Amino acid sequence: MKPNTLYHHASFSWLQIMPLTTSLITFIDAAVYHSNTLWLFTKSDFMTTMIPISLFAIVAAPLTSLRNLPHLVFWLWFHLLHFNTSDQTASFEDETNKPDRPLPAGRITLHTAVLLRWTLMPMCWALSLAYSKEVMFSSMALSVFTGMYNELGGSGSHFVFRYALNGLGFAAFEAGTALVAKEDKTFLDSAGWLTIFLSGSIFATTIYAQHFCDVVGDSLLNRDTIPLRFGSISRTVLLCGVVAWSIGLSYIWKLDL
Repeated sequence: MKPNTLYHHASFSWLQIMPLTTSLITFIDAAVYHSNTLWLFTKSDFMTTMIPISLFAIVAAPLTSLRNLPHLVFWLWFHLLHFNTSDQTASFEDETNKPDRPLPAGRITLHTAVLLRWTLMPMCWALSLAYSKEVMFSSMALSVFTGMYNELGGSGSHFVFRYALNGLGFAAFEAGTALVAKEDKTFLDSAGWLTIFLSGSIFATTIYAQHFCDVVGDSLLNRDTIPLRFGSISRTVLLCGVVAWSIGLSYIWKLDL
């Protein structure tokens, strides 16, 4: 074969490969971009939701096999993504308080975010049913509380009702995650349910701590929060509440004081 013929064949092969390479790079770039968008939906809640609820499930279940650890973490994150896509469709507040989130940052349109929110709900149920009916019931309960809070106006209601919804939603997160952490994913004992009840109650009565840094956005939305309603005294009440819960839990669990 002549040298120019070899060159012709090599060039022809490279020209065939180039579109495939370009398509692969484009696909990888898109996958990285959209994965980062999903991450940004949940980024701000890792310290307030992912870590504490994961640790809660490990202790409350309790976790007896490390093979369940990635399952509980993924179940929790996937449901947090579902909740946050619902919560963050009210992007007006995020433009003021959290401009790096996907909607105010322009990474996703409101229409697409709403579509993602409603697509994730049955996906969460299907994922949960793969573990047990009891896990699916926790997922469905979380979906109900999410809808009540975001789509049915609970987030703009009186602070007592809104904080109660927050506590119920948090408890649903904990119940599902704790069940996934167990070997028997159909059962939690009475101590486990008591722990979930107490944890949800603590969350409902202390969640307003996060509203101290959101007063600007909350005031623009005319949202009824304890920091806006009661001002600086709410900081003192929060401190007293934490102390009271600490003492109360010590008695409930019969700890030495």
